[in-house]
Amino acid sequence: MADLYVGGVGLKALAQRLRASMKNIGGAESALAVIVLLVLAYLTIPPLFVMFWKSFVSGISLGLNFSLSGYRSITHNGLGSTVVQTLEFALGSTIVTLVVGSIVAWSTIRTDAAMRWLGYVVAFIGFAVPGLVNIIGWIILFGNGNGVGDLWLRHLLGFHLALNIETLPGMIAMEGLLNVPVVFFLLIGPLRSFNASFEEAAQIHGGRGLTVMRKITIPLLKPVLLSAVILIAIRAIQGFEVPVLLGVPARTSIFTEEIYNSIHGSLIPNYSIASAFGVVLVAGLVVLLLLETRFTKGTKRFEVISGRGNVDRTIRLGRFRWLPTILNLIILAFFLLPCLYVVLASFQKTIGASFRASSFTMSNYTTLLHTSGFMTAIRDTVEVALGAAIFTALLTLLASWVSVRGKGPLARVVNFMANIPLVIPGIVMGFGFLLFYLYSPVPLFGTLLAIGIAFVAMFVPYGIRYVRPALIGISGELEEAARISGASGYQVIFKIVLPLVKSSVTGTSLYVFFTSFRELAMASILVTAATPLLSTLLLDQLVNGDLNVVSALGALIFVVSALVGLLAFRFIGFQRVAPAAVTVGDAV
Repeated sequence: MADLYVGGVGLKALAQRLRASMKNIGGAESALAVIVLLVLAYLTIPPLFVMFWKSFVSGISLGLNFSLSGYRSITHNGLGSTVVQTLEFALGSTIVTLVVGSIVAWSTIRTDAAMRWLGYVVAFIGFAVPGLVNIIGWIILFGNGNGVGDLWLRHLLGFHLALNIETLPGMIAMEGLLNVPVVFFLLIGPLRSFNASFEEAAQIHGGRGLTVMRKITIPLLKPVLLSAVILIAIRAIQGFEVPVLLGVPARTSIFTEEIYNSIHGSLIPNYSIASAFGVVLVAGLVVLLLLETRFTKGTKRFEVISGRGNVDRTIRLGRFRWLPTILNLIILAFFLLPCLYVVLASFQKTIGASFRASSFTMSNYTTLLHTSGFMTAIRDTVEVALGAAIFTALLTLLASWVSVRGKGPLARVVNFMANIPLVIPGIVMGFGFLLFYLYSPVPLFGTLLAIGIAFVAMFVPYGIRYVRPALIGISGELEEAARISGASGYQVIFKIVLPLVKSSVTGTSLYVFFTSFRELAMASILVTAATPLLSTLLLDQLVNGDLNVVSALGALIFVVSALVGLLAFRFIGFQRVAPAAVTVGDAV
């Protein structure tokens, strides 16, 4: 039988070329998957393994002198109290976050509240404002029951309220409100797609507003609400800035605070105790992750969109239309007021001085410029942030492509390995890298490269959440067509895939950059005197009590974070702003 020709090429020859091409490509894909998996494994397994090993080894060395002294020490020195206070802190802040965030999301998506767009502004500001600067601003205003804000209220009201955020309730309120944007972005998708016909049918049968919400709305949103509860609880347990900055004067005992104090609380750090705290904390987070996975099984029962069509019914609030607006304005004040006051205080001769022209000066910034390590911290912070942004974007692009286009268990293992750091607190991950490079023969301890590698490991799961959904939405036929035309694997990824997911990759880079710029938990463990970062320099100045320099440095971090945040949201968009706002079960 004569061969058929298409475009001058015989069909048999074309089929042979296609089979050879797919065979070579399959080998190349497998090799790339193995390389990506090895890189992800290097970023995740060694630091955790070394920390686990060290928790059973006493002393400075990493020998074979196994001991349970680290676990005995934390048990005898109040492990029970630490567990209880950590659970109180996590439970309280989770309730605050879930209640406030749910109200903001619900009123923005489902109601006719006045100025509904303020909900998106709240979420935008919440992610753009550095939590570290926000907390420092509140410390200056209401830190010890006699802050600047207390003095203002005393003059305004005529009596002293003695508001003090350096208490466990104050810590709960701070952590809870800081996480409101996460719940907002978790809920807006399900609330948008919610089929209001179920609520309408319940109301036709006599159901009142609260009854319908309790028996219809909340049960149908059960999977995402459970995911939100677990995710916020994990974020609260992982929280570092609030426990460290407010927990010491509040005399609380939170896990992340105890890990930090075990390393920095004495001249000779106790790595065994810190490792034991880290192992217990990670074990608890894994239990929460497994609970979330179990509770959200069988989500078929909660589907609210079907072939019958979706009914979109806006709830009329009537005379209560302005209540959500007032709540949004209060949350905006929570985010912006302390940061703006830090900016104002950075130009004052004395914190809390009057607003006369003679009270303002540029000397705080002059002092900051001459502060030891400031210029080095700027250079180091920019280098680490840029490096982490570039390499995280590249690694997440490759890992996402392998997990989406790959087949078999290797692709699933790549996706799982990339998501492991999602449930590991930054201070625990940083401590694991500290131990790994301290005992590793590779001379990376105390270098910027070590800090950058640790940052990449921490941000990979968040980058996956930007890039992977974009790849899922792109048909693989485009890549197959390029391969048939003779394109190599490199050309397919960087000339076909990358241009199509450019906005997601750019968003990942910008998010990692401005988050690295103010990251404190991991940086506080890994930096040395030779490699300071702006966030750790700010913490050191706060410990030294120089509030004038603290305000100037905090204002600088706030302005840079806000500007880079604006760029990030320009590329990412409001609806995809929160890579952290994902179901925790995705990590399994």
